[in-house]
Amino acid sequence: MKTSLRPALVIALISLPIFLGALDLTVVSAVLPQVVYDLEIPQTEINRAAWIVSGYLLAYTIAMTFMGRLSDLIGRRKVYLLALAIFALGSYLVAVADEWPVRLALRGYYLFFEGRPDPAQVALLLLVTARIVQAFGGGAMVPVGMALASDLFPSENEASIAADAAGRRAQALGTIAAVDTAGWVVGHLYGGIITRYFDWKLIFWLNLPLCALGFALIAILLREQTPKQLAGQMDWSGALWIALSLAAFNLGFASNESVATHESSESLPAYAPPMLLAALLFLLLFIWREARAEFPIVPLRLFRQRNFAAASAANFLIGFCLFIGIANVPLFINTLIAPTLAQGAWDSGWVLSALTVPMALASIPGGWWSDRRGYRWPALVGGMGTIAGFVAMTTWEAATPAVKNSAYATMILHLVCAGVGIGLTIAPIAAAAINAAPASYRGAASALVIIFRLLGMTLSVSAIASFDQARFNQLSGQFLAKGYDLLQAGTAAITQVISETFWIAAAAALLALIPMMLIHKDKTGNS
Repeated sequence: MKTSLRPALVIALISLPIFLGALDLTVVSAVLPQVVYDLEIPQTEINRAAWIVSGYLLAYTIAMTFMGRLSDLIGRRKVYLLALAIFALGSYLVAVADEWPVRLALRGYYLFFEGRPDPAQVALLLLVTARIVQAFGGGAMVPVGMALASDLFPSENEASIAADAAGRRAQALGTIAAVDTAGWVVGHLYGGIITRYFDWKLIFWLNLPLCALGFALIAILLREQTPKQLAGQMDWSGALWIALSLAAFNLGFASNESVATHESSESLPAYAPPMLLAALLFLLLFIWREARAEFPIVPLRLFRQRNFAAASAANFLIGFCLFIGIANVPLFINTLIAPTLAQGAWDSGWVLSALTVPMALASIPGGWWSDRRGYRWPALVGGMGTIAGFVAMTTWEAATPAVKNSAYATMILHLVCAGVGIGLTIAPIAAAAINAAPASYRGAASALVIIFRLLGMTLSVSAIASFDQARFNQLSGQFLAKGYDLLQAGTAAITQVISETFWIAAAAALLALIPMMLIHKDKTGNS
């Protein structure tokens, strides 16, 4: 790639839209109750309203599967700008979903059908559709941005690229991965602040000027980019199978999120097992297709590269334990410390930042260390810091409002330890995976870096939701049998459940040390 810009400035330019896309992944979780109220969605439609959140995650993940590969074939700048335009369009449609699109949809309905549909249901359907459009652009920007960073900051064995950029790829990749992760983690806090003081639609209106500015700067300042003409074509058949597999996987495991709301919490919804079976079937079809395709989306030989396979496994496990921290901090504060749900939501946002902000900041020294000493030791040290942080979290106990400040201080210390640990793993894992891939598949490899982490988080959502509810019921009965009153039994049970889930997170981080040790120490990624 040829550009007159300092590569670091380009990374800053492409990181802002990526942050916005990741932010909107979780921001709606905080504003969903207000959205339901404003749209006058009836209680019977609450489950459908959840698609405002889960539909975004699904489209966000699916977009990554092939847009990274598409950028390998037709150029990073072109695909990135397309993704940014789609994200901006989706943001606008979300902001106006209950206005002129509803009137237009109703007029179209009257042309072909009789009767009058519920405007609230129409608005909900249009809002979910707009969120899917928005997510498709947001998800596509992540792997394309990482691939662009890899082009600008080559590894040491790519001498054909400018020497002044050599050796800084891990730092650039770590920065983008951290920006993406930080965006969807602070979304809850951002959404809570906007809802508390402004209209929830402001979240999406604010995206538009920022997207317009980013689009103009990237279009103008990267116009000197010389796209590489790569041989090959897009494997749309493979893209279809992997998209269907990921969709079924997310739908099957996301069903567990609602388990806690059912009295019979021991069982899953009836559609969950068929969805997971379909996910496996589509995955097998994808593997069959990729093994025979002349130009596959993901060459299966990548997984024979030790660094790529090991980094993918480590990424999956880090994603698994990361979500345990994200989910259990609000749960602990709301049930065992905060006097009201409103106060709990506020406290959860800023306390959780003790995990996410250090994680984002630590990715920078993690990249610097990787560039100078190789991938293995930064990842291992980060993994050990993650273990230490989660083990410390197992000691958390319920606190009264009078002593909540000291409880929060202890929690913040432990969260910072885990956040720094996870942050140190981001850059070496991403760089090890991407550097193991050939240049012609750099976009596809960049997508897999994020996808494996999201898959780990998806599995964590399901497994922890099921474990927490089943274990809470079991422990509550045990404490009641020992003579505890109902409040004491509930407090003791939830405290122990959260402690045990932190042990599970520590075990996942410990298991991640195995593939981290298998990552070759060579900075070039060669095995």
